[in-house]
Amino acid sequence: MAIYLVLGCCSIGYGCFVRSAGAGNTFYRIWFVLGAVLFGLAAAVYFRVWGRMPRPLRYVLTDITVFGFAVYVALMARVASSFSAEQGEPEYLIVLGAQMREDGPSVVLRYRLETTTEYLTEHPGVKCIVSGGRGANESVSEAEGMRDYLVAHGIDPARIILEDRSTDTSENLRFSLELIPSPETQVGIVTNNFHMYRAKGIAKKCGYQNVTAVPAKSTAAYLLHNMTREVVGVLKDVLTGNMALR
Repeated sequence: MAIYLVLGCCSIGYGCFVRSAGAGNTFYRIWFVLGAVLFGLAAAVYFRVWGRMPRPLRYVLTDITVFGFAVYVALMARVASSFSAEQGEPEYLIVLGAQMREDGPSVVLRYRLETTTEYLTEHPGVKCIVSGGRGANESVSEAEGMRDYLVAHGIDPARIILEDRSTDTSENLRFSLELIPSPETQVGIVTNNFHMYRAKGIAKKCGYQNVTAVPAKSTAAYLLHNMTREVVGVLKDVLTGNMALR
């Protein structure tokens, strides 16, 4: 019971911490839901509810819990497998969009743009597609904001191609595919390390045949949250046919 209570408090505390970052989405609520479940388990232990349940029901609940945890761990390992950069000679970089705030790129987008700036500076022959439309809480499209950032950091605007219609990762990659010579063209995908596995899986489903990972870093304190969100995203995209498992 004490373990469940401590874990429940930790989960809710982490949810508050993530919420304070103002990431622009509501996925942080999963930590409050998990906290409530853990408190419920503590209450079940205290009131001896588990022992009063029919044995078959206990078996079913145990099997569901073990299976769900195994899937979560396996997908977390898959997500972590794409953290490292890959060798390749891309002709184009595709930079996936993220929230653009009034004062500039959000932290996750800034990490992507820092990686892009460094790569384009070191590889002057590579062109860059910045991909992302304008969300309801954004004053400009993500593509425009990314272009302005890159130009301000010394990248020739002639090397930058805007894709400003997309609203999610699948559209980022589908619409960007229309802007490169062919699916066989070697491209480097720039996104945060925790997002790379899903991005490459979606790219494969879209028809890209020559993709290289150019991962940007992420904030360590939010990594558990971001990777958990990716696990849910992978499940959603696989079930809806947007992504090929690799």
